[in-house]
Amino acid sequence: MTLTPISFIKLAPMSLLKAAEDEIQAQLEQTDGELFHYRQQTFRGYNLAWPRSDVQALLQYFSDSGCVYSQYRLAYSLLPENLEDWPLKSEELSYHYALNAAEMRLNLDYDGRVRTAFREFEYSNEFVRYRFMMNDFINRYALSRSISTDIISHFKTLPIQGGTGRSLFGGKFLHS
Repeated sequence: MTLTPISFIKLAPMSLLKAAEDEIQAQLEQTDGELFHYRQQTFRGYNLAWPRSDVQALLQYFSDSGCVYSQYRLAYSLLPENLEDWPLKSEELSYHYALNAAEMRLNLDYDGRVRTAFREFEYSNEFVRYRFMMNDFINRYALSRSISTDIISHFKTLPIQGGTGRSLFGGKFLHS
């Protein structure tokens, strides 16, 4: 199945998009055009967990610039099973952004500039919901959509909060 890209970036005010573009360019300038990662939970007075269309638009803008944190946040906001009242919902878009986030995360695993920050994020309270989302996608779609074994393995071995080494899969692993 091919997903037709859907942009809802224009739901954000132009002033917010301009500020976002300035942030992206500043970070790209510091990394020779290689990395953009915005981990903070607020941007210019916008809480990135507010269930609002302008926030989803901002998250998409950051996501489309390669921000792994925003991709996970956007994926979760789009998830129909998410009980928060986000205005835009789409399982296909949620899956798309979640898998992109996981792939980008793994591709940057050996980049010393972001590795520690990603590890800290994966152990954060915020990440728990994304872990459950990814595990659900893996359980439902690993075979039918050919989810990378690297992604499956990463989420299979990722310890739960507190670093106990136990998986959130509850011992039910695919391909083990």
